[in-house]
Amino acid sequence: MKKLWSAFLVLGMLVFPSGTMANKEITGEISEIKYTVYRDYRCFYSKDNLRSLAIGIGLAGVLANTSIDGEIQDCVQEYLRNDDTDNLSESVKLFGEGAITIPLYVGAALFGELTKDIRLGSATGEWGERSLRAILVGAPPMLFLQNAIGASRPKEDDSHWRPFNDNNGVSGHSFMGAVPFITAAKMADNTYLKYFLYLGSMLCGWSRINDDCHYFSQAALGWWVAYLAASCTERTEKERKRVVIAPAPVADGMGIIAVFRF
Repeated sequence: MKKLWSAFLVLGMLVFPSGTMANKEITGEISEIKYTVYRDYRCFYSKDNLRSLAIGIGLAGVLANTSIDGEIQDCVQEYLRNDDTDNLSESVKLFGEGAITIPLYVGAALFGELTKDIRLGSATGEWGERSLRAILVGAPPMLFLQNAIGASRPKEDDSHWRPFNDNNGVSGHSFMGAVPFITAAKMADNTYLKYFLYLGSMLCGWSRINDDCHYFSQAALGWWVAYLAASCTERTEKERKRVVIAPAPVADGMGIIAVFRF
């Protein structure tokens, strides 16, 4: 958890640089980034999105506070887990390590900025930026739910919700591991590729169930928060491409102009 917060500190410095770091030439770009993140948040906390989040929390609550979670866990551990699934889990679990993946997304976003005139570079940059934004908008509610739900790990106790009793109510690995795949799936045009990427988005959550570190409801809720966050960045991106905000020179320095595309 400390590693995740440290990564967010670095991310915050990148998204919201201090006044001493910013200069007039990048003022417009910084303002656009801030406004984009604001729109991501506005979308996430919209009535429709909160309703979807509430539905996901409600379904997870049914699984967690009945015998279903425990039965799924027992089935996986007794009949499905083996050396091969352990090896696969060890590999895909890395996608949920924020200290590893966040610098990767930052690098992808910077690469895209440097090579934005190239189609591959543009797509890579957009993927990196949207992944970072999905984490930025989805992590706070995910971290809150982890504690608010208060559920424990399978090795510690049952899956029942005990508000603020523990901090494992949502799988952080499932959330972090789902973001890049869901983001890529929403950017893909090919239907089969979309399905493949959505399947990949579930691997990290599955690894936590396989390793007996999270119940199914906890992994599923982490994936659902990631999906809602990535959906908001997609919606913002579509609106963003219709509105271009750019710096413009004025008499006393630099100003900002907005161009609306119809």
